[in-house]
Amino acid sequence: MIRFIIWIVIFGFCSSLAQAQGQIRGILLDGETRAPLPFATVFLANTTLGAVTDTEGAFSITNIPIGEYEIIVSFMGYYPLQQQVVVEGGKILQIELVMTPQVIDLKESLVEDIRDKSWYANLKIFEEYFLGTSMNAKRSKILNPKVLIMDDQQKPGHLIVSAREPILIENPNLGYQIRFVLQSFECNPEDRRWSYYGYPFFEELEVPARRMNRISKNRDRAYFGSLTHFLQAVYQDKLEDEGFEVYLVNRLKREDQLYEEVPSEVAVSATEMVLRNEEGNAYFHYRKPIFVQYNHESEETAFSMRFNKRKSFYQTSKFILRVHRIRLEQDGRYFPASGIYTEGYMGWERIGDLMPFGYVPQGETTLQIKSPEN
Repeated sequence: MIRFIIWIVIFGFCSSLAQAQGQIRGILLDGETRAPLPFATVFLANTTLGAVTDTEGAFSITNIPIGEYEIIVSFMGYYPLQQQVVVEGGKILQIELVMTPQVIDLKESLVEDIRDKSWYANLKIFEEYFLGTSMNAKRSKILNPKVLIMDDQQKPGHLIVSAREPILIENPNLGYQIRFVLQSFECNPEDRRWSYYGYPFFEELEVPARRMNRISKNRDRAYFGSLTHFLQAVYQDKLEDEGFEVYLVNRLKREDQLYEEVPSEVAVSATEMVLRNEEGNAYFHYRKPIFVQYNHESEETAFSMRFNKRKSFYQTSKFILRVHRIRLEQDGRYFPASGIYTEGYMGWERIGDLMPFGYVPQGETTLQIKSPEN
């Protein structure tokens, strides 16, 4: 009888987990001929969840935590495809994805194989502003740089980069290979200003078991204090428990008559930043610029050296909402993805420190995080 009761409890627990996850099944087609597109990677942006289409263009992505996602496809000869989908617990979402053939730019095709000294110099600039300069970024490597198209002529002093295929990035410190579908990249090295946008897909690297402990520690350090971690803490109203403090921005006039922005003494709570409707949806709607301070980790030495400042025992970032409001998910996802602008530590950490949504840290946390594994 005891064994029977235990079996019922375990079965009930597994059933509840299945109800908290969903599945996507679909087919990928050519928009003109309606022919199936085989061997294309279909994935959910910023996750480890994806699949490859079979010879009939069919695919299936399983064990998806419930919520809204951006499904992404990039395939040679077609424009990248992005579509928002909603995954419901215990249900299978059937979708048809149609890709538009890409028009070949003859001028681009003539010059894309010409890589002179200027191209390689621009590649170094791109790697610095795209991957970053942290410890994890310096170990990261772009495996297929020849897919990059560099343009330093369109806007003087600016570097604009596009890619014909997903950029393959190997990050041995975090144990991931990333397929990054680049939508836009632009930087001004003289003013140290940059912006980029795209969709990453994370795949586990095969690494020896002896290295997994170090990789887990590196992943935790990349996750804790990140934008994802902050938004999760805001959503669950656990800023203080997770080591965050939030303050309004104060502008002070210096002796040289220039203004400097510093954290004020006015603290901002999670309840002030988040609005919840009757359906249970959460929206970040706080429009004033804020400083986010993370107290459980010090800055990397590379950060303080880059900005010629004394190393701090905590990490400070400036956070600005660029739209009227963004919708938050429990695991840190937010829509629209371009609705947030960050400076300071969060802005300094880039692709080399990026972690997938749904990552569950090994270190202590008070957060409840949905993932395919838990």
